Amino acid sequence: MLSQAGVQRLAVLTFPYTSANETVEFDYVRVRKPDGTVVTTPEYNIQDMPADVTRGAPMYSDLHEKHVTVKALGIGDTLEYLVRYRNVKPQVPGQFWLAYTFRTDAIVKDEELEVNVPKNKYVKVASPGRSPQTKEEGDRRVYIWKSTNLERKDADEQAANPEAAKPSVQITTFRGWEEVGRWYGELQRSQIVVTPQIQAKAAELTKGLTSDEDKIRAIYDFVSTHYHYVSLSFGIGRYQPHPAEDVLENEYGDCKDRHTLLAALLKAAVYDAWPALISATSKIDPDVPSPGQFDHVITVVPLGNSLTWMDTTPGVAPFGLLLSNLRDKQALVMPTGKPASLMTTPANPPFPSVQTFTADGKLSSEGTFTGHMQSIARGDVEVINRFVFRQYPAAQWKDVVQQVSYRWGFAGDVSEVTASNPEDTIKPFEFAYDYKREKIGDWDNHRITAPLPPTGLESASLEKKKPQEPVFLGALGTVVFQAKIELPSGFTPKVPDKVDLTEDFADFHASYAFKDGVLTATRELTIKKNDVPLAEWNGYQKFSKAISDDHDSWIALGGDTSSASSVSSNPEADRLFEEGLNALRNRDQTRAEEDFDRLLQLDSKYPYAHANLGTVYLNERNVEGGIRELRKRGGATSRRKLLLQDAGWSIRPQT
Repeated sequence: MLSQAGVQRLAVLTFPYTSANETVEFDYVRVRKPDGTVVTTPEYNIQDMPADVTRGAPMYSDLHEKHVTVKALGIGDTLEYLVRYRNVKPQVPGQFWLAYTFRTDAIVKDEELEVNVPKNKYVKVASPGRSPQTKEEGDRRVYIWKSTNLERKDADEQAANPEAAKPSVQITTFRGWEEVGRWYGELQRSQIVVTPQIQAKAAELTKGLTSDEDKIRAIYDFVSTHYHYVSLSFGIGRYQPHPAEDVLENEYGDCKDRHTLLAALLKAAVYDAWPALISATSKIDPDVPSPGQFDHVITVVPLGNSLTWMDTTPGVAPFGLLLSNLRDKQALVMPTGKPASLMTTPANPPFPSVQTFTADGKLSSEGTFTGHMQSIARGDVEVINRFVFRQYPAAQWKDVVQQVSYRWGFAGDVSEVTASNPEDTIKPFEFAYDYKREKIGDWDNHRITAPLPPTGLESASLEKKKPQEPVFLGALGTVVFQAKIELPSGFTPKVPDKVDLTEDFADFHASYAFKDGVLTATRELTIKKNDVPLAEWNGYQKFSKAISDDHDSWIALGGDTSSASSVSSNPEADRLFEEGLNALRNRDQTRAEEDFDRLLQLDSKYPYAHANLGTVYLNERNVEGGIRELRKRGGATSRRKLLLQDAGWSIRPQT
């Protein structure tokens, strides 16, 4: 133990297990003191407790945890324990599988994995880049892997590495995907029973509807929006879902339970529905047929010659939309009466993605902007917005939008917030609000920026390392932002030049106009490809920088044509600013706060210093300090110079 934080983290050890088919046994839990003394944790310090999820979802009562309160653990000690998990009831008789990942997020001097299997049993072993030692002992074959990790990988670095999410070792006795599908298809089929209660509910939901799509949509919407999701990944606990009628009565379930209810209701309405196993976190290895590669269950409904993919888990996703982490991925689909096979999910939603933002306001001669803002979204952004607004009562929507406004770089006040029904997924989701900001932009110099949020592509211009895989842009579609500002009498803007960018992956156009006293700024982004190939990375960075520069461009009023890029003439201030930015990029909030504090002592008006210090405070959950600093500087701050690490929604539900 190197610190008190380590002691606190490991003072109570937790070992989850499924009581229906597992046991957890402890050979020892002991602390070795620096002087060689050994303190053994007694058995009465080990408690068997139901998992937290069972408190709100008793249907999962077989999920348990062993909690071990470690005796006499302190700084300088070494913690040792030997724990044995035993499967007393196989998930699939005659089959087994394993997925194991060696630690890279901590310093590990020695980590070993030993797998002992029957010598005559077929076993598929996959461990790319790691060759096991193999030996035979009688009728057994033993595989041994050893690993060390002497350099802790940064969390961002691991997230950017597509290989990091893949298991280090995979083992399976299944010979093919058809065999895996046959097992799970049979496992869940017995739970999809059309009881009188299921039949009655299906009839109620489809009453008065005539088209197949409307009936299927009505049943999907019911399961999606009316049932509490219990967050248990596929494979946590038992694999078999609960009976559909139990899920209907209890009004909650995990992904496999929600599919079971959806399939039963659709079956009652004479529609077929197939389960599909998929990974929400990584791409599967098609050469290793193992249930261990999956962590989620979704639904496929055949209708005519087409397939409709759907996932009720988000709760507020429009009919037919899969979230981006499930799109263009291989899933194991189990058609009724046919062998299971790997199929690829759609790369895009079943409709074009659209995101619009409009600002319609008036600027006073004192520099106060008052306006009405409206955001409308269809697609991935829509689901995020629906989810967040659904988590809060309407009385807290003002606080939600205020935080979003700050994250967009707007330091003014929001009021009169309205939003559409988060559960009405037939139409795009929209929210609107009034906005007021005194001394908007750099009003002392009669300069403003268009009060529009970033498009989301600006940050690529800041990246110093080339990614290891294609850059995900999102679903095909358009982003259209427009601001109309009525200027005070006597003010004439120097409008920025048009921007027209065309690439294989996206188009961007920005235009500005001034007519009848109204300044209009319009930005339109069209996503033409889901991903930017690595070969086009340099072009994408230039594309991103051009969008960022346009977003940051000052609009001079009253004939003032001063440059937007004015900087301090103090080299020490410039150095502190760059170091502060680098600290923010590296998520070193303490260093960033120190740099920006010292910078402001040298030059209290250094461009974007207050805004970046405000960002640091917000990242540290110091909302009051963040708001104070943001209000010391402009209404719409620079996306490029103001590093918003936690883009989007930042607040949490209040208890």
